[in-house]
Amino acid sequence: MKYFLIEGIVNNPEKINDLIMNEHQNYTKKAMNDGLILISSLKSDMTASVTIAKSINYDTIKLFYENEPFFKQGILTYNISELDIHYHCQDIKKWFDNL
Repeated sequence: MKYFLIEGIVNNPEKINDLIMNEHQNYTKKAMNDGLILISSLKSDMTASVTIAKSINYDTIKLFYENEPFFKQGILTYNISELDIHYHCQDIKKWFDNL
């Protein structure tokens, strides 16, 4: 399994409306339920998103983001980097206990 850091750069926030936001949230939620995405977060200044994902290969991640509603509408562009995980929290639920 490979792990990826995805940064989504917000280029056209004015294009976001309730319909596209709902599509984006449903698309991301399905990926989380399928085990593709561990965490997805919007930066507090709303200029970018940060996501951690896993897949057997880069192409699966790339295809996912090519079909992501914000990308398809020209709202975000994505930078995908493969990670080499060395250490991790043993109980991630406790780490995110404030959610």
